[in-house]
Amino acid sequence: MAKPILEGAARPSALLAPRRPTIQVPGRAVELKQRAGPCCQALWVDWGPPSVTVSVGDKVSLPCRHNSNSTNITWWRVPQGNSTWPPVMDLSELGPKGELIIQQVNKSHRGMYRCEVNEGQRIQRSCGTYLRVRDPLPRPFLDMGEGTKNNIITAEGIILLICAVVPGTLLLFRKRWQNVKFGADVQDDYDDENLYEGLNLDDCSMYEDISRGLQGTYQDVGSLHIGDVQLEKP
Repeated sequence: MAKPILEGAARPSALLAPRRPTIQVPGRAVELKQRAGPCCQALWVDWGPPSVTVSVGDKVSLPCRHNSNSTNITWWRVPQGNSTWPPVMDLSELGPKGELIIQQVNKSHRGMYRCEVNEGQRIQRSCGTYLRVRDPLPRPFLDMGEGTKNNIITAEGIILLICAVVPGTLLLFRKRWQNVKFGADVQDDYDDENLYEGLNLDDCSMYEDISRGLQGTYQDVGSLHIGDVQLEKP
C-alpha cells in the first residue's frame, strides 16, 4: 500500500535539485535566470614573478597573464632609483600574449615593470616585476660540462695506474727471467770471489803479511850478535 504524500512536503528530487535565486515580490516570487558570459566575468591580471635576473646582452620576456580577450595591453616601467608616479611607458616589443620582450638587455633596462590591461572601462594592473641586470659571468678557461670533467679525471686515473703497475711488473719478470737463466747461486759465488778484486796486499803498509812465517814482530837486539842481526822490514 503506497504511502500518501503530504501536501507541502518536499519531494526527494526537489531536495537534490539546486535552488534558483528568487526575488520576493508581494504576492508572488519571481525566479531569476543566471546568465553566464564574458560580460559577467571579472577582469583579473596575474601578479607575475616578483623579480627576474638576467645578464647583459641576454633576451628576456616578462609575462602578463590575464583573462581578457582584448589586446589593449600597456607596460609601465619605474626606473631604478626613481619612485615618481606615474611611471614611464615602455615601448618595447610585445609578444602574442602581451608579454614584454627585450631582445638585448643592458643596465639601463633595470627597474620595476607593471602590466596594464584595458577592457572597456575596466583596468587591471599587475603587482610588478623587478628586472635585475648583472654583468655576464666570466667564462672559465676550460668551458666543459661536469660529465666531460668526470670522464677526463677517470681517464687520468687509469693512465696513472697503468704507468705505476706496468713498469714494476716488467721489472719483476725481467729479474725472474735472469735468475732462471743464469742461476742465483752462481751469481752469488761469483760476487764473493771478486770481493777483493783489485786489492794489492803489498801496498797495504798497515797490515802484516802472515804468510811469511810466525817470526815475532819485535826482537831483543841485546841478546843477538851484530853479524847475525836480521831486522824485520816494516
